[in-house]
Amino acid sequence: MNNSTRITFLGHSMFQIRSKNGLRIVMDPFDENIKSELPDVGADIVTVSHSHFDHSNTEIFKDSPEIIAESGKFNKKDVKITGYVSFHDDKGGSLRGKNIIYEIEMNEMRLVHLGDFGSFGDDATAGLIGNMDILFIPVGGIYTINYNEAAELIEKLNPKIAVPMHFKERDTKLGVDEINNFRNIIKGYPIKEPGSYFDIRKEELPGETEIWIMEGCSK
Repeated sequence: MNNSTRITFLGHSMFQIRSKNGLRIVMDPFDENIKSELPDVGADIVTVSHSHFDHSNTEIFKDSPEIIAESGKFNKKDVKITGYVSFHDDKGGSLRGKNIIYEIEMNEMRLVHLGDFGSFGDDATAGLIGNMDILFIPVGGIYTINYNEAAELIEKLNPKIAVPMHFKERDTKLGVDEINNFRNIIKGYPIKEPGSYFDIRKEELPGETEIWIMEGCSK
């Protein structure tokens, strides 16, 4: 990895992020209602944006990781994690409650996972997570923002890299939109397809926003 951060897409909204010192953070693990084959992956820390089945299957892990499922600040070895309260809908949480956005600071980069984002509620949270390097953003609709809303939010937040998630893959059971719906409306941005994982360092980040469309893996 050469002191890089490794990001692996495990499908749906689930990612493993590994720091240069080997700390493994897994975000929003799903259960068999999303895919028949569940990822076989290790974790030291697991973040959960909300308690729905497609984001909170902490039972999948065999190595007893620490679970973070609330807002606040958490310092873990060489990593800082901050959870921000947002809403799981655009009605102030009255339909589906709260959603935690997690910001991870590691290896001099800021990574933000939106979970099942519906709205910030006000501009304060958007300001707190500004100047991000990598944004993991839902694009497929179904209890979160759709591809049109995702495109608008990317323009507003201006990350260096936007990684779409929560879209229909080959083996996805949930009726979310396919990635091509999102791809077709973001033609103004460079698009890269790194596969199921990539390694990156601060100095390798692009100067302007790029869209990196990943392919989920089960291992």
